Amino acid sequence: MKNSSIRVRKSLKFDLQRRIVSHKTLESWRSVPHVSYVYEPDITDFYEEYIKLARDGENTGRKISFNTIMLKVIAEGLSKAPNLNAHIEYNQRRTEGILHIMESINISMPWLLPDGRMITPVIYNTGKMSVYEISEYISKLSEKIKKTNIDEMLYKTVIADTVNELRQLNIKKVIGRTIASLTSSNQFKGLSGKRKKHYYRIPDKDRLTEQDILNGTVTVSNIGSLYKEQKGFFTLLEVIPPQVFAVGIGSVQEKPGVYISNVGKKEIGIRKTLPLCLAFDHRAVDFYAVIPFIKRLDELFNNPGVIHTW
Repeated sequence: MKNSSIRVRKSLKFDLQRRIVSHKTLESWRSVPHVSYVYEPDITDFYEEYIKLARDGENTGRKISFNTIMLKVIAEGLSKAPNLNAHIEYNQRRTEGILHIMESINISMPWLLPDGRMITPVIYNTGKMSVYEISEYISKLSEKIKKTNIDEMLYKTVIADTVNELRQLNIKKVIGRTIASLTSSNQFKGLSGKRKKHYYRIPDKDRLTEQDILNGTVTVSNIGSLYKEQKGFFTLLEVIPPQVFAVGIGSVQEKPGVYISNVGKKEIGIRKTLPLCLAFDHRAVDFYAVIPFIKRLDELFNNPGVIHTW
């Protein structure tokens, strides 16, 4: 008798977005020796100040989300830990490497599309923006996404990434990618004819282009925004080369904890905590490089009034 428990219910071929994600994540696990650290600060006072800031923003017509404030926090941490805001160039055969420390903090932020797919647009110069400017940037990204043919944009991104590989003389990688594309039963060739002509009438400033996806210096994934009631947290996530650092934000959770009361005594109470997974490429840096990042976040969470100056 056939075992009905192993019957396939449905088979889904990887579309272009899924193929890119699978390629990039596999490249990450093949090439990057990951180190992961779970940082779980008490953000009780910080969260109260965030609520005040959000209310002030609403009164002036400027919305501030918790995701926005955390992007600013992470940019602050990176400003004190510049070796994490970097790209790695590594030759495995020669065991030679270069760490390119970047001037601007460009945060790649996974974005859930209405159809359930994910893309990773970049927020350029996050470190130099106020929280209101970050919020406005994200709002503009949302409007651009609505006018974007996602598959066409991803197709152009793959081409641009392949050209970049050629410039870096990664011939073997480019040849493998080309062969895989030519022999795939699920090829994507991009828009053509009238559809292409009509689509490219939309100015670049009004839709996503490959430049909105490439050139990130660090990736920040906020799973807390997907399901706020969750009780778990990241313990490991991909570092996407050539980046060397990634942050996974969980949801705000309540736990019993020790804190200093207003009269200076240690007490136990219900506290708000925020689990953060910090993952880095061990080829590029050691844990020592992460310490200034954590110390800066500790300063912000312990003295949260500073966010009103952002």
